[in-house]
Amino acid sequence: MKSKFYILGTLAIAGMLTGCGVNNHAKTVARSSSSTETSQKASNQQPQRVINPQRVHVPHLRASTNGTATEWVGSNSSAGLVNVINQSMRGIQPGTQGPAKWTVAVSSLDGNQQAYMTNWSPGHAQSSASTIKLFILIRYYQELKKGTIHPNDTYTLQQADKVSGSGILLHKKVGTQYTVKELVRLMIEKSDNIATNVLISKLGGFSGVNQTISTVVGPTHYSSLERKMMDTSNINNGKSNRINAWEAVQTLRAIYRGHLIDPSTDQAMLAPMLKTENRTKLPAKLPSGAICWNKSGESNYRGVENDMAIIKYQGHVFMIAALIELDGDGQTPHNATQEQTESQVAAIARLGANVTNWMVQ
Repeated sequence: MKSKFYILGTLAIAGMLTGCGVNNHAKTVARSSSSTETSQKASNQQPQRVINPQRVHVPHLRASTNGTATEWVGSNSSAGLVNVINQSMRGIQPGTQGPAKWTVAVSSLDGNQQAYMTNWSPGHAQSSASTIKLFILIRYYQELKKGTIHPNDTYTLQQADKVSGSGILLHKKVGTQYTVKELVRLMIEKSDNIATNVLISKLGGFSGVNQTISTVVGPTHYSSLERKMMDTSNINNGKSNRINAWEAVQTLRAIYRGHLIDPSTDQAMLAPMLKTENRTKLPAKLPSGAICWNKSGESNYRGVENDMAIIKYQGHVFMIAALIELDGDGQTPHNATQEQTESQVAAIARLGANVTNWMVQ
């Protein structure tokens, strides 16, 4: 078994998010004392690091020079994983205003192998695109558990619901009825934007979903929902949908372990993620026999390509999130070219394969 080396840092982080409207105070962390499943890769001498999903601690980022480039690496990141991430994220074409911004987070199921790194500062959160739908999915199951919403309730499609982008409801006839559980399935499997917007309204709006993020991640969080899908009105008002890669990874980890709501409910949340339509990124180059639950997000506007997944292969389970955008907050947005998009998608596909191979070595 190969030796593990960790890049050390402090265990607190404070940072500012540009145009995000997220609380900037330092995050806190609470760790549980045991894990329900142990990775075969973990060293017997190392204690398991299990993050309480209600107090997710985003690792402190420390600047590190890699050749002529500066990157920021999180505390307790495995040096081996950092190298794999660096190799995988090379070759991404720059935007018109400089290098593409990327952030990657990885954690094994037991937490003993992890990495969190970014090529920009402060690097706390990036445009979420459809990856924010994970927290809307969780919100639905929380409300279902409380009995405030019912899966067989019906909704009638309205003309006012129609927005462009991914999904199938845009092309469906106004007046068609769908059950709430059908809308949830379409939101995850087809990444349907119309279904998502309807669910946001039914689940308490932005405040409802952000309340869920607070219960899942902690009262201070970088991920946030501030717009409906494809809403470009008042685009310069500072409101946007943002996601933090580490918060996403730890949320997926809690779901897989059955620690988010309860084991049966968490298992139900995973089911549609096994049937997602977009498998061009993290799942694309996985070895035969690997199982991948994923939720991607993409937008030509600002050149956003994201994916997050739970990957199981040869008895190893790990969680990974990759976020790339060409134009960040405060920069004039440009639509990505086909070549830029292809380079981003290829990098995330390499990342999924390379991290999987590293985990099983």
